[in-house]
Amino acid sequence: MDKNHVPVSLLISARNEERIINRLLKSIDNLAYPKDLLQVLIANDDSKDGTLGILLDFAKNRSWIQILDLSESQPEEKLKGKTRALAQMAHLASGEYLFFTDADVELPSTWITGMLAELSNDIPNRRTNEKPVGVLVGVTGMRLTSFFAAMQALEWFMVITFNKDMSDKNIATTGMGNNMAVLKEAYFAVGGYEKIGFSILEDYTLYKKIIAAGYDFRQVYTPEVLAYTIPPDNYFEQRKRWVAGAFEDKSGPLYLGLIQALSLPLYLLIACFSWKISLGIFLIVMFYYYSVAFKFESKMGLKGYMKYIPAFSIYLPISWFIQFVNYFLPGKVVWKGRRY
Repeated sequence: MDKNHVPVSLLISARNEERIINRLLKSIDNLAYPKDLLQVLIANDDSKDGTLGILLDFAKNRSWIQILDLSESQPEEKLKGKTRALAQMAHLASGEYLFFTDADVELPSTWITGMLAELSNDIPNRRTNEKPVGVLVGVTGMRLTSFFAAMQALEWFMVITFNKDMSDKNIATTGMGNNMAVLKEAYFAVGGYEKIGFSILEDYTLYKKIIAAGYDFRQVYTPEVLAYTIPPDNYFEQRKRWVAGAFEDKSGPLYLGLIQALSLPLYLLIACFSWKISLGIFLIVMFYYYSVAFKFESKMGLKGYMKYIPAFSIYLPISWFIQFVNYFLPGKVVWKGRRY
């Protein structure tokens, strides 16, 4: 069988998503992939709104879509939240590859074929092992719908471009649960989420475990896999979850965020001695951001992001400084109405 056309399973966990999930469902319907090779599993994770009704209506007359209605986890269960939902769906998956995305994402019609096409990309400097590509990470961004969306979009694209450069050098960075595919063999080789355990950054944990087991990995960096998410309603709740998960798993991107957070006081400290030196460093960093933005705009066929680079260069150190302050404030991580 053509390895670009193999059975695949798409796993999605949805909780209280009635306001936004239709854009994802429409994009799933438009996936240009043979429906006889596509299985879509969507778990309604104890939603308190109309999410389940929307999912059941969507699944009607679509035999390739299965809806799981999950109640709240019990105290004795080790897994909870999204990790629990994904673990249950994985056992029902029939595909050779497990694809992951989120309810707030709009997928391109070429998403699956674009991800699988990377399997034919023989990168010369890959590690020498006998295990196949176990995890593929795609490109997720945001459209320029507002100034705040533009700032977050640039963050997404900057990080993913960095991840691509590292991946090509055989350096693992991070998974991305809204645009990722894993070889089912690799998922169960590491014991699935039942053995991995609960994590509020379940995508990074799975990514890390599969690579540690000797499987190859790829950052797919093509327009065919470019998906779009939207700014979260609760920005600081999302970011506190990211920072908490990064500390928990000691992920590489944690250090990038820490550098950004420390850059604000460093700029101010240097400015106390010489504002010219501080400004010079800022301009060098901004020029670097311009170069990265030029790269991803050219590669992805995008326009309009580069004009936001001056504002982005100010936004990034300030926002990450606030995010780390917010993380160290008292209070648990809250996400999708649950406290962790």
